[in-house]
Amino acid sequence: MRRKGSSFHQLRKRIPLDILEKARGTSLAVPVGGEIFHMVVGENASEITISLRTRDPREAKERQAVALAYLDSVWQALREGPKRLTQKQIAALAGEAYRELVASFEDNPGSPETWKQIVQLQIKSMAPDARERWFGPTVDLILAKHRLVVDKDSRSALISAVGVSVSQASVRLAQNAGGDYSPDTVVTRFPPLELSREAKSAKPLPKGSQTITGLAEGWWRENKMAGRAVSTHEAYQRVAQQLSEFLGHDDARAVTEDDIIAFKDHRLSQGVSLKTIGGGDISGIRQLYAWGIANRKVSHNPAEGVKVAKVKKKRTRDPGFTDEEAVAILSDAFHHKRTGKASAHLSNARRWVPWLCAYSGARIGEMVQLRKQDLRQENGLWIIRITPEAGTVKDGEYRDVPLHPHLVEQGFPEFVSKAANGHLFMKVFGDTEKAQRGAWRTTKNRVRDFVREIVTDPEVAPNHAWRHRFMTLGRNLGISRDVRFSITGHDTDAEGDDYGIATNEAKAAALAKYPRYEVKPLDRARQRVSEPVELPQLTE
Repeated sequence: MRRKGSSFHQLRKRIPLDILEKARGTSLAVPVGGEIFHMVVGENASEITISLRTRDPREAKERQAVALAYLDSVWQALREGPKRLTQKQIAALAGEAYRELVASFEDNPGSPETWKQIVQLQIKSMAPDARERWFGPTVDLILAKHRLVVDKDSRSALISAVGVSVSQASVRLAQNAGGDYSPDTVVTRFPPLELSREAKSAKPLPKGSQTITGLAEGWWRENKMAGRAVSTHEAYQRVAQQLSEFLGHDDARAVTEDDIIAFKDHRLSQGVSLKTIGGGDISGIRQLYAWGIANRKVSHNPAEGVKVAKVKKKRTRDPGFTDEEAVAILSDAFHHKRTGKASAHLSNARRWVPWLCAYSGARIGEMVQLRKQDLRQENGLWIIRITPEAGTVKDGEYRDVPLHPHLVEQGFPEFVSKAANGHLFMKVFGDTEKAQRGAWRTTKNRVRDFVREIVTDPEVAPNHAWRHRFMTLGRNLGISRDVRFSITGHDTDAEGDDYGIATNEAKAAALAKYPRYEVKPLDRARQRVSEPVELPQLTE
């Protein structure tokens, strides 16, 4: 709202009745637009009134969300009692004061004498009331930044620690002013801040609030009906949970652009790749908030302006399997036999999935989810149907792929006819979507591992190397683009290709042109073709 006589937006918030008496007389340090608004709740107050110090309605909403999140943490602390900081947490928070002061002045610190005088003044200000005047506002700013409400002993100890760290920072700046920019040995003494969820005084959000994780669920309720992939929902759900845990709260309206940047830096510090952060994390958050704005769940998108550097990947070889690699993988698969306690479905996957991918250019995930009913004979042709009814298909559309004659000769139709109803290469425990996704991921990873036992070159991605090779061979054989794309499920982006279809007969004729793979003898099938490399689990 706006206060009469002022063009600035204003926040008015009622104090909850259950803590009204406790709140009166409480000192507050409310974050407003990067600054801290200090106030004491009056003895007769029943609400909090704060100027948001902006005329911009959108900016006012963002500042309101941050201020409300802080006030909610104060109310919860009053219900539960303030939290006590550990000595390590106090040292970490004091370190923030040190780094902030040094960073603010180190480029142009002025004269050494100025900082020496400041140090002397700080030494003289050792009385409790003097320390409060000097360092109390800084402590309140640090606590408000982390939405911390602490007990009196913790605050007093933190004021003393900040006093010491500010004196140390002044000494450092005096050195800088004298031209000494040697490595800072003091800053390494401060530990990183680690806060438990309890220390952050988290509480259930007020009725009507929108959670970060709730954005992911709301997005999925709508987009599931629109046919979006389960893997996309899993990715969005995962990053929403990670962001919520990193921030220590689940209030979607309280998230700022600075929070997203801090989250990006956090993910970088974990060793996560730029590709994952930019194309997965930040992109996912941006999409969830875009949905939230469109559905009036939130009023701003904190990820909108956050950028992540794009990686220019250096390629040193063809992304598809070479002739030698392809033959080595398929020879190993051809000779594979189930042994010991090995599961039947994973053994069958190792035997058949590489061959199915080699002769179709399909993704590993599309092949491992094949069911018995997905193979049929029609007009003398054996045809596989790749369909979202069986599991994940990237574009959400089915496609028919005739079997290459070599697969028929090897007995794949007979293998399918003898199999039990349901999935050929997956053992699903339970009838839930989650159970099926877990089984699908397990089989896909195991097939990837089988391939990596033979081809260990990290420049080759097992999930797409067959697709690259299939397309390359198709070009060399003169197979038309629309037929190749119809087999592999690629989108042509050409309007003319939307007219008419590539028939199964046309696709079968094209596949018959692909040369047969001649397998190695059993004693040579397990030969490696490159150096070993350790890879993370395949995810989507």
